[in-house]
Amino acid sequence: MIHVEPQPEPPDFDAKVRQPGRTGVASSEGELRPLWRHCATQLWEAYKGVCAYSSLHIPRGTGAISVDHLLPKSKRRELAYEWSNYRLACVRMNARKNALEDVLDPFEVQDGWFALELSTLEVIPGEGLTESLRAQVQMTIDRLDLNDDEFVRAREAHYMAWREGDMKLRLLRKYCPFLAKELLRQGVVQEEG
Repeated sequence: MIHVEPQPEPPDFDAKVRQPGRTGVASSEGELRPLWRHCATQLWEAYKGVCAYSSLHIPRGTGAISVDHLLPKSKRRELAYEWSNYRLACVRMNARKNALEDVLDPFEVQDGWFALELSTLEVIPGEGLTESLRAQVQMTIDRLDLNDDEFVRAREAHYMAWREGDMKLRLLRKYCPFLAKELLRQGVVQEEG
């Protein structure tokens, strides 16, 4: 997991999502209308297609794009239609996070809080963290199961493509930015000139 810089909401977000959503929230205690789906593509574009939690690129056309509500809509209905509460997530990460509130916010995460053990490509807490922060990082790793076989294999495929020369660092940054940052941080690769 890496720091994700918040992006501004699209110009038509208020008209397409917020205003119709607020009307529904004010008039009903029932099911929330999934108006956030109207901005899923814009969310994908704003965050360059990278899942906020897995730090892997989500390919278009796969149906794997979803809008995560950082603060769960089941508990914070008033934030259900707020761009600032949305995180781009692959379907797997969104399902795992669900209504959990103890997962670290990618907007608040700082680079270096999470690290990669390059021999196994598993996510681990970074060095030099306070005990409290280290526990939060480990909780996030465990809750989201960031080291399941599928995610490790995805990182491995990108790593091997880079090592074998099939992928330049520039593309690695696009498709697996966490791995790219770790290769740079650990001195395995230098910035491309």
